[in-house]
Amino acid sequence: MGYFLVIGGTGVMGSSAIQAVRAVRGASAVIVANWFGKEEPGFKVEGADHTVFGDITDPQCVERIKSFNSGKFDYMFYATALGDVGFPIKDSTPEQISRSNQLSFDPAVALERELDIGVIVTYSTFYTLRHQLCSYGAMGHSKEALEKWTVQTGKSKRACIRAGLFESQSSRGIKLLLRKNARHIETISSPLLRSYFENVSPKEGIESFERGIVNEEKETYGDSPTRAEDLYRAHLELFQSANPTFINVCGKKIWPSSGPQLLKNHADV
Repeated sequence: MGYFLVIGGTGVMGSSAIQAVRAVRGASAVIVANWFGKEEPGFKVEGADHTVFGDITDPQCVERIKSFNSGKFDYMFYATALGDVGFPIKDSTPEQISRSNQLSFDPAVALERELDIGVIVTYSTFYTLRHQLCSYGAMGHSKEALEKWTVQTGKSKRACIRAGLFESQSSRGIKLLLRKNARHIETISSPLLRSYFENVSPKEGIESFERGIVNEEKETYGDSPTRAEDLYRAHLELFQSANPTFINVCGKKIWPSSGPQLLKNHADV
């Protein structure tokens, strides 16, 4: 039994969260899943008991969520994000960071305040790796904000699943913007990023860049890339941990850690 809220229920992470809840808590768990995009009348998020369509930054959407169990949830999985990417994290402007935080960080803070949530689970990545530093843009700052917030004391307990490279709407968006930027290679400020697109087609550059990410993750953490089943297992690990802070997953490797990744400790490339 119990009530579980998934923000971003149609994405890879949201789907993994739903599957893990079912595996651990069974059919009696009540899952409320939110999604937003082009509205499809009658659409239901797979595996969820209730689907709430709407922009999570819209107070009316939050009020609809509050109607379930008077806004009390055992867990909330905040699995949605949007921000400018495809360029070095260090080149992000204050305006880009603020715009990224509007969906990628701020609503998690607001929902903790508005709802009664036992544990809030957010999602991050290994944004201090060299390939992420040169391509993750403003999203890198939002992920750092989430990680710092995770270790702070709040109304709810907080945990974060930090994942390596996996195929998602976000990763596809980064590749799309990198391909666009590659047409004007002189504008790419990062020497590492620029090296992948010199004297090759944008398609070849993207493929080479992805191989670079996989190689760096393997060298640093021992495995890559990360699959949907690995994300699912990371959620199971989170449920099994007595006091999880960060659950890391990279390829098939899963391990806990306690501290946030700090951008100030890493030079950009």
